[in-house]
Amino acid sequence: MAEGFLRVVSNAELEEREAEEGRLQVEAEDQEFDTVFTDQLAHHIRKLYWDFRKHRIRQSINNRMLEAQRAYNGEYNPQKLAEIKQFGGSDVYARLTAIKCRGASAMLRDVYLSGERPWEIEPTPVPTIPADILAQVDMLVSTEVQNLLQNGQEPEPQVVAERRKQLMKAARTAAEKEARHRAKDATKLMEDKLVEGGFYRALADFLIDLPIFPFAVIKGPVVQMDRDVVWGNGMPEVVERPRMTWKRVSCFDLYWTPGASSLESADIIERQKLRRSDLQALIGVEGYDDDAIRAALDDYTTGHYDYLDDMDTERAYNEDRENPHVNDSNLIDCLEFQGEIQGSYLTTWNQGKAIAGIKDFYEAFDYNVTCWVVGRHTIKVQVQPNPRVRHNYFGTSFEKVPGALVGRALPEILGDSQHVGNAAFRALVNNMGLASGPQVAINEDRMSPSMNTDSLYPWKRWRFTSDPLGNSEKPIDFFQPQSNASELMAVFDKMMMLGDEVSGIPRYMTGNQNVSGAASTASGLSQLMNNASKVLQQVAAQIDADVIYPLLQYLHHMVMLTDDTGLVWGDENIRAHGVTTAMNRDADRQRQLEFLQLTANPLDQNLVGPKGRAVILRELADSLGLDGESIIPSEEELQRQEEEQQALMAQQAAQAQGDQAPAPGAPDNRPNRGLDNAQRTRSPQAIENQASP
Repeated sequence: MAEGFLRVVSNAELEEREAEEGRLQVEAEDQEFDTVFTDQLAHHIRKLYWDFRKHRIRQSINNRMLEAQRAYNGEYNPQKLAEIKQFGGSDVYARLTAIKCRGASAMLRDVYLSGERPWEIEPTPVPTIPADILAQVDMLVSTEVQNLLQNGQEPEPQVVAERRKQLMKAARTAAEKEARHRAKDATKLMEDKLVEGGFYRALADFLIDLPIFPFAVIKGPVVQMDRDVVWGNGMPEVVERPRMTWKRVSCFDLYWTPGASSLESADIIERQKLRRSDLQALIGVEGYDDDAIRAALDDYTTGHYDYLDDMDTERAYNEDRENPHVNDSNLIDCLEFQGEIQGSYLTTWNQGKAIAGIKDFYEAFDYNVTCWVVGRHTIKVQVQPNPRVRHNYFGTSFEKVPGALVGRALPEILGDSQHVGNAAFRALVNNMGLASGPQVAINEDRMSPSMNTDSLYPWKRWRFTSDPLGNSEKPIDFFQPQSNASELMAVFDKMMMLGDEVSGIPRYMTGNQNVSGAASTASGLSQLMNNASKVLQQVAAQIDADVIYPLLQYLHHMVMLTDDTGLVWGDENIRAHGVTTAMNRDADRQRQLEFLQLTANPLDQNLVGPKGRAVILRELADSLGLDGESIIPSEEELQRQEEEQQALMAQQAAQAQGDQAPAPGAPDNRPNRGLDNAQRTRSPQAIENQASP
């Protein structure tokens, strides 16, 4: 038999070959479908998907995500598990990574979901004075000048300029106050949309993903038609209305331009799975092609998985979902593309008609659009409505890599500590099993044939045969294996300590009470926690810059385009302060309390006044999770109380002045003359009746 050579192919080459075969299969299907329906736009987006998918496989991003998922779930990869089974012994997994991931998520949730908003809308520093106010200032100055001229006085230009300066300062102060009120109204409006659209639920899921996977993504706002039940006269009525919504997007379902260095600059493809009822609900919705939706429903009567990835089977197993190759749920694959498409593809899809939202259309130009592709059908094409012309996907990494879209998460950061800790943990369990009892050495030649040497129990009687050679060697012997538990536990503890250092999330940050050294005292623990929070501050700064701020800016533009309440003017400034919250929340609250204590004296109270003190109390109540507006009276209420107090004091002063006795020889004109003190405190009608002759 002729001998040959066996070629060894790497996993990356196999995955690349599989991706190429999948793309060729799709192209063959498209050529077959061309005889029935030609959709060059769908073909182009399908091709982009396979190119984006190939990039993820080549860069081992799929493997990195699966490894992160395994580490969080406490599972070995198939190759390592096979090696452990071949060696024998325990396959326990020390979930050091999961502990750190849960701790990091909890710390971030404490920053962003603890009741205090991680963002704020601030008024513009120099608000624009309305034109009618400027006209009133000019009119008032002109009127005062005319009055002086009519009285024969010539106003000096310097005096007129100073008067105008005073009026403009007052107008500017009023404009700044109005801008602050408008900023509060805009904050409430956007907060209402975020709460109704499920933003904070999506943010909670995003904060779980962030420490686990190389990148985490949140999507929104997405306008959806939601059904609300309205009750009238005891009868329910279903009302559909548009609502902006947010959701967490799994990193497994997101694909991007291979050459992109940031998520913002990339074209995005999200792989979605729709039910047939989801597609059916889109019929009649503006922006969707009803004929294409019906054609897709006709083609895929029992569902359709068209865009499988090489990691889908294991991912489904790790997430406790059905095998994607089975599809008993009858789900239909859909690709949502957000990015730039050449105009020629758009005209082919729209049969040469103009695309809504595009002016001065030219086929050679690229246009930023959103497209939905189901199988070989393009069911939606929409020009990006946001003025910033960017997609609505926002993401970041736990540890960013400069110039790379994908960063690193805790499973990769803790990889070495986790591997060595697992090895020490397995060896510890194996050694403890061996050293838990004696080992037995048996000379089978000396054992009686009726003896069962596989069982061992108390008071067992052993039957031996004599040695024909007269050898004095024991037919059975017991010995105790050495226990290395102390040394192995020391290695395991060292890996846990190394994990604390590498991750920047020490055990005392996640509630572990078994600490020693500086962490065993209150002051030392506080100092260590402040030092450890530097990592948290860095992650919070990335979330603020890459997710919270651009997402709120996107929402602000959408509100400006769609809202008709007039609460948003467009000159507001959005500030994300999650990192500030992580650094200074407790310190700011303590400073507010100290300020209240320092100003709790008559001299400072005259300077601060009730209104100023009310402002501080409202801020402090809000920071404690209380409704400051409900607890502390408003400025209008305080003003009314102050006016009533002044009126009462004036009345009492007048009454006191009227009660003073006249000088000797002067007439007594007091209205309550002849009354004693008890009579003065009665009602005016009673006093009048008693005093009358």
